[in-house]
Amino acid sequence: MKCKKLLCVLCIWFVLFFVGSAFASTIQEKGKYANLPGVQHLKKVKPNGDFMYVVKMGTLAPEGVGWAALIKEVVNPGILKVTNGLIYLDWYYGGTMGDDQDILSKMRNNQLQGGGFSGQGMVLACPEMALMELPFLFENYEEVEYIYSKLRPRINQWFERHGYHLVLLAEQDFDQVYSTKIPIKTPDDFRNSRVLTWYGPLEEKVLRALSSSPIPIRVPEVAASIRTGVCDAFISPGIWAVGTQMYTVMKYINPMHIRYSPAGGIVTMKTWNLLPKEIQNAVDDFVMSVEKDFRKKVRESNDKCLKAMYKYGMKEVKMTPAEIDILKKRLMPVWDEFAQRGYYSKIELEEVKALLAEYRAKNKK
Repeated sequence: MKCKKLLCVLCIWFVLFFVGSAFASTIQEKGKYANLPGVQHLKKVKPNGDFMYVVKMGTLAPEGVGWAALIKEVVNPGILKVTNGLIYLDWYYGGTMGDDQDILSKMRNNQLQGGGFSGQGMVLACPEMALMELPFLFENYEEVEYIYSKLRPRINQWFERHGYHLVLLAEQDFDQVYSTKIPIKTPDDFRNSRVLTWYGPLEEKVLRALSSSPIPIRVPEVAASIRTGVCDAFISPGIWAVGTQMYTVMKYINPMHIRYSPAGGIVTMKTWNLLPKEIQNAVDDFVMSVEKDFRKKVRESNDKCLKAMYKYGMKEVKMTPAEIDILKKRLMPVWDEFAQRGYYSKIELEEVKALLAEYRAKNKK
């Protein structure tokens, strides 16, 4: 009997010892990051005394719509898990922190540590990303993924040169042309449409090359500008047209792949460098494991939005292959012009063109 009691006491002691050791180890693991320089700007104490790095992120994307929903469902909990509860992304959705330009400004003055950006914001943060947004550069998703498979580490380096770490390389998808008065179904229809531009110098140059007179509008004013008739056409992804209810105003969709738009989540290097190397690696490894599927799900969401808009009554208008060739010829000079303007180098442009030629040669139907 005494032996049994002794064994029970020993078992309890061992259990308490190992549980206590594990608990102490967890506390020590978290505690070892508590006094890093600058961590007080990211630290949030929880009721149980633990802490986490709270990284404040702004985005134009409405909460629960498109890739913002995927951020909430996939990225946030994934990063929290792989960092053992140390990193929490605190998102300000729906433009509450302003548009992409405003969010970047708040990142520079430390009001925010990061953001989720549209294609325009990606170029504002990292001009080299204009290379991915050139008109008619890509024909399909397979080409996009092939270029990303070759250039993803380089893209990281681009962002780091500008003071940012690219956490997630997402996308808006291929954007469509929407119009309310004139169905844009020939190259000359751009000339007769009042096309708004919010996407920056590249979009403005594209529209001017198509003989349009683009009207610059900041994103928060886009919906009002369309509804009041200031503008009657724009370029955007299907998710945005549905999320802003522009489908209730617009009448026509031209689904040609006029441009591919990346999107992404970035943080300042100042914030990134606060994190221990093992935490950085954990975040990067996790995100890289879900990135491709993330983009696939964004495409699925856009496809559902397009189908819903057609069902609602919007009319699809298409250009003939010959008409699209006319557009391409008009827009090809833009590729070289933006290399000359220093957004990306001529060497990088030629590299992407060569990679696409290589892919197309291998995958001829």
